[in-house]
Amino acid sequence: MPDQRAADLAAAADSRHVTFTTDQVSFDGTMHLEADLTIPDALGLAEAVTHGAARLAALGSTDTLDGRRATALGDLARHQLALGYDTDPAPTTPVPATTQIVLHAHLPAHAITDAITDAITGHPASGLTGFVEQAGGRVLTAEQVRIWCGRPDVQITVRPVLDLHQRLETTGYTPTPTMREHVIARDRTCVFPWCGRNARGCDLDHVIPYDHDVGPDQAQRGPTATDNLAALCRRHHRLKTHGRWRYEVTAPGAFVWTSPHGHQYLRDHTGSRPIAASGHPPDQ
Repeated sequence: MPDQRAADLAAAADSRHVTFTTDQVSFDGTMHLEADLTIPDALGLAEAVTHGAARLAALGSTDTLDGRRATALGDLARHQLALGYDTDPAPTTPVPATTQIVLHAHLPAHAITDAITDAITGHPASGLTGFVEQAGGRVLTAEQVRIWCGRPDVQITVRPVLDLHQRLETTGYTPTPTMREHVIARDRTCVFPWCGRNARGCDLDHVIPYDHDVGPDQAQRGPTATDNLAALCRRHHRLKTHGRWRYEVTAPGAFVWTSPHGHQYLRDHTGSRPIAASGHPPDQ
């Protein structure tokens, strides 16, 4: 429902806020804050806080990670005030990009660079165009991507178009970088039922095991191909290898898992659910 999705995005456009709970200061001298930012701003802030916490550790800080992250956030504010936020003239040189966003294109380039017009209404089209891997699979419109591309503080890297319907295969055991990107874009998360770990940090598992002891032309070997590879986090990869769980591919991105007790679960692009009437997530 692209029109409804576009309306929801428009309604949420003014939901950004930064709130300091000044009336509930704790006895240990801390104050709660919460914020809703645009995705590029949030990713940029997260990167700055992570970098600041790592720098404090390198300087010898013995604080906890959370403590160093909190200090790093305060350092950002103090640094900005020291620069004279309200009085300094605008910079005359371009501001270097501080937020890195990788865009995997699954649409024509003109959908990003040109205004798309609906043939019936004459207004800009509102079709959905993609998702943000760094933000939990957040769905975007072409208009949002165009706005991001125009920001001087955001560097957009556009990867080549991936045809997720194309079968890719290699003769060796290790998938090629293109195959890895294909599986990550298709699966998005670990494919074990109800696991939400990002596929980019997962192993690529051969669903039909790859047998290193047979010749390259023998059928017993599971192929290193996109239709025989799946993203599994390290924990569930070990569970599948040593824990008597097994699974099979029923369609691109769809997997049927069978537990050691014979219960079956389907995991596909819509989520995870039991095939039988057990009704409970699997015991991991």
